[in-house]
Amino acid sequence: MKRIIIKIGILILKTIYCPMKLLKVKNKIVYISRQFNHPNLDFTLIATEISKLDPTIKNVFLTKRLDRGFIKKILYMFHMIKQMYHIATAKIIITDSYCMAISLLKHKKGTKVIQLWHAIGAIKKFGYQTIGKKSGSDEQIAKLMHMHANYDVVLCSSYTTGKHYCEAFNVNEDNIKYIGMPRIDYILRTNNTDEIYNKYPQLKNKTNILYVPTFRKGKKIKLNQLIEKIDTNTYNLIIKLHPLDRKEYKYTEREGIIFEDKLKSYDLFSVADKIVTDYSSLAIEASLLDKPIYFYTYDLDEYEIDPGLNFDFKKEPIGKYMAKTPRKLLELFKEEYDYSILQKFKNKYISVDTNECTKQLSMYLLELIKNENKKNIKKETNPNIKRELNI
Repeated sequence: MKRIIIKIGILILKTIYCPMKLLKVKNKIVYISRQFNHPNLDFTLIATEISKLDPTIKNVFLTKRLDRGFIKKILYMFHMIKQMYHIATAKIIITDSYCMAISLLKHKKGTKVIQLWHAIGAIKKFGYQTIGKKSGSDEQIAKLMHMHANYDVVLCSSYTTGKHYCEAFNVNEDNIKYIGMPRIDYILRTNNTDEIYNKYPQLKNKTNILYVPTFRKGKKIKLNQLIEKIDTNTYNLIIKLHPLDRKEYKYTEREGIIFEDKLKSYDLFSVADKIVTDYSSLAIEASLLDKPIYFYTYDLDEYEIDPGLNFDFKKEPIGKYMAKTPRKLLELFKEEYDYSILQKFKNKYISVDTNECTKQLSMYLLELIKNENKKNIKKETNPNIKRELNI
């Protein structure tokens, strides 16, 4: 029954989209996400740079989270009609997630679809890597929904990650474009230390630990064990939960523990002396600042099975700084940190040029538009030439 409903829905989408494809293409880049209800950092940085380089390009943001609930899904269907209109009339579409309108429909030949995944790496498995697993998609449904189809380009920041992206997005190596994500510029160039110290003056007096755990679907993050064990006379513990983590979860509160949900994780990097995560690609992003990184993986055995990992803590040198218990993590904090290991980790997972990533990417996008415009000019002029020559 579910498959029949999906097939009917796909047919309706195709029927609506067909006349839209007759509309004229505009000088436009469309940014689509179902992760958040606002443009992400990468989208914002690209659009700002594009506007500087070519003010004639229109930037359109279509960011709306696909939430649970029948009514919300119906409302999202109306949002998809808006997506289809802009896809049909855009030269470039950039998405940071799976988008049904992109993958299910057949687009104009000149339209370029670019996947700028919301994570800079792939420490944990996703997409086609998790088909058939509890946290992944059903194989038949994935085929029916054309999961991650129609990507012309998948952006990637390292050759190591490129191999994982080929598996996760079911694309060839030729589809991978090795280039830095705009967020790299933000991490390397932005320092909001004064703003954060004004909000939390207590951070000036102790060693600051930033803990940014991965979102665990349907599971509460085990924070209380760490909160109760940490010595708040020595450390401040700043906890930054994933935006999708359920707000109704209650955790232990005590002096020296800060729950921050407004500032970006990247902003909090500036006041962090040590950064703790688990299976998140945030570890890769944090490595840019050469700050000590630790992995608190209390559920490693479970996570290795589902969804699975592309990262082997036993083989990777930086796995030396992995702890399954709060006690072990606190012991690692006291050891002298080996920065040469951190450097190897960074070079492996960010192997592209990190100088002006936003400008590099923006110029690449404009070149795609320029090349497509040249093709269109040739198509428009050739028939006229033939008529003039009576061919």
